[in-house]
Amino acid sequence: MTILKTDALTLRAIDYSETSQIVWFFTRDHGRVHLMAKGARRARSPFEGALEPLVRGEILFYRKRRTAKDEDSLEILKEFDPRDAFPGIRRDLARLYRGTYVIELLRELSIPDEPMPELFDAACLALDRLARGEKRVLDAVLVAFELRALRASGFEPSLGRCVECDAPGPEGRGPGALAWFGPIAGGLLCSEHKGADSRAFQVPCEALRALAVLGSDERPRARLAFGSELVREVRRVLDAFIAHGLGKELKLPRYVAQDDA
Repeated sequence: MTILKTDALTLRAIDYSETSQIVWFFTRDHGRVHLMAKGARRARSPFEGALEPLVRGEILFYRKRRTAKDEDSLEILKEFDPRDAFPGIRRDLARLYRGTYVIELLRELSIPDEPMPELFDAACLALDRLARGEKRVLDAVLVAFELRALRASGFEPSLGRCVECDAPGPEGRGPGALAWFGPIAGGLLCSEHKGADSRAFQVPCEALRALAVLGSDERPRARLAFGSELVREVRRVLDAFIAHGLGKELKLPRYVAQDDA
């Protein structure tokens, strides 16, 4: 048995008994881990108030040598040193919806025992910006995180060219121009191949350009116009793409959308 230390985000805490909890962490070095926090529900527990979603800290846990027989058995959380509870997120409903959605998406995209440091770093950066950034940038911060998270997980949407024939995308088209997006096909579709996806829908080219800009590693110096109407179109694209990729609709996007309305 070894003792491991790593940076972690708390994803979920489940009551296990009168005194203990099972806690899901997304760690930078070991992917998602499910640990038993013994005594976490006792009065004056060393974990008191820390084992809840949206807390970043350093965990120390026991890792035993696994066999096929005990592959699903829980390991033991020894210590959790909370470093940031992102209080700015908790003080504002719009920030809370978005921060909780980051955690929900991490629960779905993270893989047990598989390190995904790019995804971890993207999530921590997004949560910090959601907690401390100006309110007008919250939607852009969230969309940028989603695109980086999808890229780190290996299934980001194709936005620049038709996924069927590689025809050029919406770059250079004027205001009001529309393009086709296919969530099943995996991205942009030209008008000739829109029938390749039974769920394809039209979206303003401006929305696809905004997604391309926010997903780029090089952020533009000019401020991106990201009004409520554009946000709704961008959300429509991402929500459809993510729901198809995961095989289900997530809970928090509907609240993010209501907040934008």
